[in-house]
Amino acid sequence: MLTLKACLRRLKAWIVNEEIRETKFVNEESDDDEGYNETPQMAMRKTRVRKRPREDDIKIRKEDSRDEIKEKFGSLKESFNDTKDNVTRLQFEVDCLRDEREEMEEEMRLQRVELLKLIEFTKVLKQEREGDKNTIKRQQEMITNITCGMFKMEE
Repeated sequence: MLTLKACLRRLKAWIVNEEIRETKFVNEESDDDEGYNETPQMAMRKTRVRKRPREDDIKIRKEDSRDEIKEKFGSLKESFNDTKDNVTRLQFEVDCLRDEREEMEEEMRLQRVELLKLIEFTKVLKQEREGDKNTIKRQQEMITNITCGMFKMEE
């Protein structure tokens, strides 16, 4: 059964692969990089960088034709969608990182509790060892007393 972390990693890889398939790079037919496998993390860092539309490209003037205005709106819509996608991707990454942090914190808490239990256990073992030493010392004293008493009786 998959853990939450593994499921999130697979979902992240799936999302990245979808994004890569949708985005076509300039030299996609070139065979220069055969055998080179890009990891999902590398692909995420290599997201398509778009320049911000210049202010002149955004402004609608009276002399612009209808097609030019449609093109400007299309460009703005595409920029907006890209920004929305990036925000969604970043939110997903933040959620993944938050989940990882929470898992690490939980693991730290468990390890701290285990460490405290082990410390308590070692304290108990030390007390038992001291008690065993005292018992052995008393037994040795008893043995010496008995042997001294027997030795005195023989004389």
